[in-house]
Amino acid sequence: MPEPKHEHIYGVNKWQDFSRRVFDYMYFYPVEWFHDNVVERLRGPSYPYYHRKFNPVKTIDECEIDDKVCFYEANQAYERDKRIDTIIIDILFTRAARCSIYEGKLDADTTCRKELDDLFQARCNYYQKYGEMGVPHSVIDAYMKQKHHMVYMRRHPDYDFSGVDDQRKFEAERRANMKKIRQPLH
Repeated sequence: MPEPKHEHIYGVNKWQDFSRRVFDYMYFYPVEWFHDNVVERLRGPSYPYYHRKFNPVKTIDECEIDDKVCFYEANQAYERDKRIDTIIIDILFTRAARCSIYEGKLDADTTCRKELDDLFQARCNYYQKYGEMGVPHSVIDAYMKQKHHMVYMRRHPDYDFSGVDDQRKFEAERRANMKKIRQPLH
């Protein structure tokens, strides 16, 4: 990030300008030269903070039975992933809400389809991963839920887990009901 430059308006008072130039040459310019020519060259390429790569952590199914440190690390990675998924859902909700507000209630279902589908899919995935486990839960509970879900999917292959059909039916009914409502005269 570039350092803020100090600014002085020259030409107002010649003694103030002279003292300011002396102060600049004695104190600021050597520091700025050192920063620009030494520190910036040794720093290396900048790396954006939002693309931070974490060290790979074993998942809970890779941990040994008595390895408490591995359990703790897997649980911390799970909590971090949960926070990230929550933030992603908040961002997608904000996008869908902004699009709906911009387009209006009647046109939002058609013009904001991509945003609404992304939000619906993210909420479904979040619910499949974190839903119905109670408040104090850990990565072990999530792993057991995933295992039970996979067993249920294997036993019921024709069941629609995504809920897209139900969502489309609900939106069609809502759209039909919205058209029945009389709009106020302008």
